[in-house]
Amino acid sequence: MYFSFETIPAVVCVFIATYIIYWIKKPRISKNEPPMVPYKFPIIGHTLDYLFNAENFLAECRQKYGDPFNIYVFGQVITLAGSEAAHEVYKHIDTFNLLSATRDTFPLHRVLKSFGDPETMEQVVKTIREGITAKLPLYTGRIQKKLMFSINKEIGDCSNPKLIRTANGDFSSLIARPVADVLVGQEISNNEDVIKAFANFIRDFTSILAIPPILSFIHPKVHTQVITLPLRFGWNPIGKHVITLKKYLKPVLEKRLRDKEIFGDKYEPPLDIIEYLLNKPEYETKVITDDYLNNICEFLFIFIVTSIHTTSRHLTSALYDFAGRPELWDDIYEEQVRIDKECNGELSPQHIDKMVKLDSFVRESFRNFGTVVAVPHRCLDESYTFKNGKTIPKGRIVQTYLMDIHYNTTAYGPEPKSFLPYHGLKNNFSASKTDKNYFTFGSGKRACPGRFFAVHEIKMGMHKIILNYHIKTPSGKIEKKIRYGTIGMPPVAGLIFENRKK
Repeated sequence: MYFSFETIPAVVCVFIATYIIYWIKKPRISKNEPPMVPYKFPIIGHTLDYLFNAENFLAECRQKYGDPFNIYVFGQVITLAGSEAAHEVYKHIDTFNLLSATRDTFPLHRVLKSFGDPETMEQVVKTIREGITAKLPLYTGRIQKKLMFSINKEIGDCSNPKLIRTANGDFSSLIARPVADVLVGQEISNNEDVIKAFANFIRDFTSILAIPPILSFIHPKVHTQVITLPLRFGWNPIGKHVITLKKYLKPVLEKRLRDKEIFGDKYEPPLDIIEYLLNKPEYETKVITDDYLNNICEFLFIFIVTSIHTTSRHLTSALYDFAGRPELWDDIYEEQVRIDKECNGELSPQHIDKMVKLDSFVRESFRNFGTVVAVPHRCLDESYTFKNGKTIPKGRIVQTYLMDIHYNTTAYGPEPKSFLPYHGLKNNFSASKTDKNYFTFGSGKRACPGRFFAVHEIKMGMHKIILNYHIKTPSGKIEKKIRYGTIGMPPVAGLIFENRKK
């Protein structure tokens, strides 16, 4: 191969640039930190294994280096906290912060300005607890009606077996309807434009996250700046959804204000979150201005981010888990038939509580969802020392090693990756109950406040679907879940529905 004198400076420059980047990005680990897993490739570190072989790679690291341990991914050191260390992260809520850790990789605050604001997020949690969880029995009948409407619309008549593709989030609308009923009331929860806005909101936002974080090798904030450039130049993939909600919500709010003024003490407040907000001092108003609408819609979309997308994915995954296991069909179906006869088709919270086999099945589906690592937290203190004596510095991202928690042999036996449909039933663990071996909804004070509503909704949906349809996979076998990097997703093969004979 011939090299001219002109090429020598270029080669030297590339070499120098590579060395400088390597020197700048070389991880600097103090002596007392968790062990750093060795890697072969400078700059790249463990990134390829993390993206394409996370389950096996991290299991080997855990076995060899204990808990917690450090790896080098996308230009930064992250700490993996598994079944022993993760509990410390969730316990020390002032030291470890979730929102601070996700701002670079999930910059939703660029379009929902109050997303991540501590005061707003605290208000969201309070609203869920007071406005939804505490009143869940009052919502049950309405949720059931919305679910049945959605099932008839999204699945419909299956006199002949019907294959329904799930890759495009068909069940997002199924979940969006009851959520819309609870959030914005019965006046507009039947509006298909509103349902589409709710169902597609988070999917459209994640379109800006399609660019792999290659620039994070330089610095995570460089990647964030690049992927959010379109937003700063006016492109807003979710702006249309906010406009839709504002359009239909404004007349509802204006009518309620008029009715309050006309009827006074005789005003009968509707049961929904917008009414709950109208009665709070921070949202009290006499005129529905555009700014007021923006604030209340932004608040509502924060709910949507944390509810519809996640709930619909878990419902879809649970349907696949059921469809691929014919040995469970009769047992779980018989429970639903018995409960349906008891309630004469009108479920109450007490009847939902009696779905103990279905609840246990749903819990196991959650545990086997397939996500390897998730829920990052940033260390905000100058340093933090784990109980095993290992210390991490301020700013370190600590990832929750979910598979180490959900597949530990102490809790789930010698074959923890097997599907144990009645493990929760035998051990008196409900699907919404968090414990040290089940982090689907987080842990401790950080546990998801909407988990009761989500499980309530999924169980009701599963109950109605199982009662009305035989469900199979196209292959007749258990379909393999999809994984994007470390994040699990439901299979995409589709589900076959066929009417049950009444």
